[in-house]
Amino acid sequence: MRALIKTLTSPAALAILALTVLISYTALEQYRSSLRPDSPPVQGGQLNVSANQMLPITLEGYWRVYWDELLSPTELYPSDQFTLLPSRWNRPAQGELFRPGQGYATYTIDIEFSAPIKNLGLKVPSLYRAARIWANGEYLATIGVPGTDAGSETPRDEEKIVRLPDSDTRHLQLVIQVSNFHHVDGGMKYPLIIDDWDKLLSDEKWRVLRGIFLVSSTLTLAVYLLVMWSSAHAGREYLYLGLGLFWYSVRVFGTEKLIYYLYPGFSADWLLRFEYYGMYLCVPAYLLFLQALYPRDINYLALKLFWFTGITASVVTSAIDSRWFTVLRDPYQVVCEIYMVYCFYCLITIVARKRPWSGLVSFLGGVILLLFVNETLYYEGVINVHLTPWAYVFVALTSLIFLGQRMNIQLNSEAEQKALLQVAVESRTEELQQRLQELDVARQEALALAQKRSEFMAVLSHEIRTPLSGLLGAMRLIGQPGKETEDPKLKQYAIEAGESLLSVVNEALNASREKEETLFPTPINVHHFFNGIARISSAPAIDKGLTLECQFGAEVTENCWVLVDELKLRQITVNLLHNAIKFTRLGEVALTVEIIDSQKERVDAHLQDWESALPNPQELRLTIADTGIGICPEQISSIFDEYVQLDHKAGSAEDGVGLGLAIVRKLLRVLGGSIDVSSTPMIGTRFCCCVPVLRVNPKAPQDSPREVILDRNLHVLVVEDDLVNMTVVSELLRADGHKVSAVELPDQALQQMQEIDFDLCLFDIRLPQMSGVALLGQARQLVSSSSRGPVFVALTANTAQTDVDCYQEAGFSYVIEKPVSKKHLRFVLSCAAGLLKPNDGFLLQNDPLGVRRGDSLIDFSLWRGIVADLGVPRARGLLEAVSLSVGESVAQMRSAIEQRKVNDIEALAHKISGAAKSVGMITVAAMAGGIEVHPTQESHDIDALNTLVEQSLGQLAQALQRAILDHQG
Repeated sequence: MRALIKTLTSPAALAILALTVLISYTALEQYRSSLRPDSPPVQGGQLNVSANQMLPITLEGYWRVYWDELLSPTELYPSDQFTLLPSRWNRPAQGELFRPGQGYATYTIDIEFSAPIKNLGLKVPSLYRAARIWANGEYLATIGVPGTDAGSETPRDEEKIVRLPDSDTRHLQLVIQVSNFHHVDGGMKYPLIIDDWDKLLSDEKWRVLRGIFLVSSTLTLAVYLLVMWSSAHAGREYLYLGLGLFWYSVRVFGTEKLIYYLYPGFSADWLLRFEYYGMYLCVPAYLLFLQALYPRDINYLALKLFWFTGITASVVTSAIDSRWFTVLRDPYQVVCEIYMVYCFYCLITIVARKRPWSGLVSFLGGVILLLFVNETLYYEGVINVHLTPWAYVFVALTSLIFLGQRMNIQLNSEAEQKALLQVAVESRTEELQQRLQELDVARQEALALAQKRSEFMAVLSHEIRTPLSGLLGAMRLIGQPGKETEDPKLKQYAIEAGESLLSVVNEALNASREKEETLFPTPINVHHFFNGIARISSAPAIDKGLTLECQFGAEVTENCWVLVDELKLRQITVNLLHNAIKFTRLGEVALTVEIIDSQKERVDAHLQDWESALPNPQELRLTIADTGIGICPEQISSIFDEYVQLDHKAGSAEDGVGLGLAIVRKLLRVLGGSIDVSSTPMIGTRFCCCVPVLRVNPKAPQDSPREVILDRNLHVLVVEDDLVNMTVVSELLRADGHKVSAVELPDQALQQMQEIDFDLCLFDIRLPQMSGVALLGQARQLVSSSSRGPVFVALTANTAQTDVDCYQEAGFSYVIEKPVSKKHLRFVLSCAAGLLKPNDGFLLQNDPLGVRRGDSLIDFSLWRGIVADLGVPRARGLLEAVSLSVGESVAQMRSAIEQRKVNDIEALAHKISGAAKSVGMITVAAMAGGIEVHPTQESHDIDALNTLVEQSLGQLAQALQRAILDHQG
């Protein structure tokens, strides 16, 4: 029983019940109007009412008319001109002459009743747009002030009832002056009616009450919905439904013209504007309400265009006279019809897709469409019942009930979820409070960081000064009297200092200091490295009369090599020596370098990638001691903060920016090191730094193939199906002057080998038609008769040991790991030219990539080499090829995933991964590599890959621009 009551009180049941009542009411009214006795037609301006004719009498037929004349009863004269009423001047009935909508005329009719006139009234519906009325020569009423031009006319166009004077005669002459200069239409659109006066009064009271109810109810509902939207944070559907009801109430206010009962002098033009405002805006607002309910099924932009069309028409209506803005009515009605058809189509689609509440909403939308048809037929005079006001209130109420029930369901669902979330909320309250404190601290740090950004140039100046001072020191030592002009060590030190300066400038151009640092570990000779720094730093020490000594521990031999970031270690050492010399006036500065066993349980992962490293991780300990002015114990804790300077006499030699030690601490954190300081005022200071390193074999840097630039050009065949990899390899070869034939397919490669004698053949392993290994077998058969065949080299990203063994067994001379580097190409070219003998190495691998900066998706450093190797125009062409090739491959992979073609997915993923590696798109290569390994997995997010590709391509453009600036600078 409860379920039955719930079903009967649902919005759908109430809507169907209300619509049934409306349809029944329409049918009843239409039936009642059909039962009313037909009024006799007016013929030749005469109407005879028989004794059995019942009221009301509709005065339809041919009235006598005086065109372009406003005549009183005393001014009438015989005329044989007649016109059919009701009709509009610019829309005449069949057989009538067309007249402009603006003009004036006088209508007369003579009526003969079967009995004396008693207690009768005349109902004058709304006409265009002013009139005076006489009955049997007696002035009855005026509707506005008719005139002969726009200036003399006062429009009114209200619905009016007047009582006919009682008379003992049976004759009634009606004279009506009508003028229109403020509307596109003219004349009397609706028939005049004679009825019992008491009944006319009763009908008028009912009309007034109905109009008041319609305006107040729709306006109340509109205000309620708009308040719900603004204060209760309801959805957009509340806003649009509220706007639709509001503008419909404005329209009813304009059409019913009830304001005349309170303010008889109210502007008729503004009432007409209100009617047009509602017409322009209520229907678009309701259609936007439907779109807000089903945003995926109804086009928002199309309905928004409809809405702005209504707003534009409303603005025009407000700005111009009614004789002009009424012209917009008919074109707008056509637009409404088009949109109603479109909306009806969308409602059918919603039902077909079984959207939530689709049946009820489509039902209401269909009612709106039927109301639009009803209103059109009513105003055209086809039917006598006007349902729109009542039915629109019905639609609004049903929609409101529907929204309320939908919100109730949502609230119930939220209440159920609230109970589940309460436990989690309570358990995380303490965590959130702690997080708020952390955020407050972060905010303070961010404010401090924003302030420091303005001082970025000071940091940059200090960073440049460090290697620059070393460069100048070396040059001054070279220029000292008594020195040999040619001092190779000093020149080497000067070159190293200059390279360090260039690295600092490039790093400053690439990123600010607040971003995550990148590590580029390289092998260095400890003895040579620190001797060079000490030698360069000795120049300013000598100028101050100081002694600078560089000492090494017993484990630091002349052939001691470690793996560390050379640039950052140089900056740390030079900064500390610079400070020691600056704050020492007498005595000496000593640099001690030792290698000790590391106390850390692990070493950073980027150091573990080097196969030449010795097994035990160690630490490089630097000790810089001076006999300077020292530091007070209470100041030691603050000396590593940025822009902190100790109390020295202003303008002394010890003045500085206060950045050196802050930079040292930051660099040590990046390297994973530490620093300790001890000092005694006026005696001296001692800094001790420890940096994790790996001992490497002395020959580690020479393990990679030697680069030899040939003095003659070779003919090279490149077989690569990926446009990016083909472009990279071809351009690297052409940059050295070699002649390149690049093809995509194996059969094209075999055809080329039949026509041309190549010195070197570079085969991609994953090719269409056949693999690179199979291609090698056929290629060797083609050149078997040649006395000296080409050198065959495999290009691949698959360098697992099992794959490398397979390539070697197939007969390749070398395997170059992708991305292809210029040094590897030059090595195999030298072997092909006979300048180098093949060594034991078969796999030519790349060095490990540096750690990415922050949120970078690519390897920025790779593009410096690309620009340096290929030049700016070819590098830009490579970027265009990357965008084209990778974009096409992602689109093809999307299609392959939809069709579940596993082989195509694997091949395309391999192609994308190889192309991405060639240009440093690290993240894209990793994601594509994952898809290649698991091509059958159904959870591949191709949209995420596409987004990642677009973001990476954007960063590639930035990397290219930075590399160009570095190259040109």
